[in-house]
Amino acid sequence: MKFRISEGARFFLLGQRKTIFVESSQQIFEVDDLTAYFTCALAEPASLRQLESDLVARGASRATARASVRKYLAHCSRRGLLDILLDEEEGPPLRSQALDLAGTTVSIAFYDRSLADLVLPVFEHQGAPERKSSIVYEVAAFGNRACISRNRSRGVIVAADEAAPALKAMLTDDVLASLGRNVALHAALLVRNRKGLLICGAPGAGKTTLALALLNAGFTCGGDDIALLGADGLVCGVPFAPALKRGSWGLIDGVRDAIAAAPIHRRLDKKSVRYLASIPYAPREAVPLGSIVLLRRRRKGPVAISAVEPARVLSELFSGAFTPTGRLELSQFETLLGVLRSARAIELSYSRLDEAVEALSRHHEAA
Repeated sequence: MKFRISEGARFFLLGQRKTIFVESSQQIFEVDDLTAYFTCALAEPASLRQLESDLVARGASRATARASVRKYLAHCSRRGLLDILLDEEEGPPLRSQALDLAGTTVSIAFYDRSLADLVLPVFEHQGAPERKSSIVYEVAAFGNRACISRNRSRGVIVAADEAAPALKAMLTDDVLASLGRNVALHAALLVRNRKGLLICGAPGAGKTTLALALLNAGFTCGGDDIALLGADGLVCGVPFAPALKRGSWGLIDGVRDAIAAAPIHRRLDKKSVRYLASIPYAPREAVPLGSIVLLRRRRKGPVAISAVEPARVLSELFSGAFTPTGRLELSQFETLLGVLRSARAIELSYSRLDEAVEALSRHHEAA
């Protein structure tokens, strides 16, 4: 395994100050002598052993050199500045899996069995065994940590229990980069009777918990976080395994045991999650939207469904919309308006999950 500084990062002197310019983020960092040394040394690929030996030759102890190199590489990877190149030392992959991510095909090669056992169950329901991909992820052990490399270039070094969330974040970037004319919406999509129910809300609003609870009412999961709006006004989900935060692990009837049995993963923001991959997913086809639901959780009180001003729903959808260009073109905005006019827009106020499921189920049938 070798490492190098990514193409878009450069070290330079600004007077007496040692600095690094990062093209992707348009940022300039002042760095210390050791960081400056490593950044220059990694202009060409170098192994962990080479970097440690160079530091020892400069007077560092072996233990100090080992700790310093690993700290630098991990820090650099978190900033998106590190390329990771697996070589013959890793041998052939132990397991490989191609995935269909709502039309974007990627493959993942695992060079460590324990990492494959931990990470692959989160994604293998998206398997596409006969499809070829131009995007290849490689996952390997780095001491007691994990290295994830994309197309033998940009990579990240994380703790083993962070590997699945880190890989999901990188796969999400691939989906968003491959949208074409589609618009990505930050929402959960449920499907029943070939009609979509779109659930919107800020992070922590309870989209995932409600989406999973609705599976007990005959819905299937299109995706718990991203829905893709096509130019024809139809919507399909990106079916990543739903990620449940710690506070929701005991809330959903029928899947408590499955949630309790799932491994605990740690997102890069340090929040603990469990992934529930073995659920009924919607067919991989776009559907018309029957309803758009804005969530309002409260501590107590009965469930209530009320109509919502179109301008408020548009604001919610617009604020969570994404395109590769960072802007909606007029035709995409008109498609969004068309969906808003054809679907029923409601606000769901609730304190009890079972009451919310029953109310939404009845509403969807009538929509």
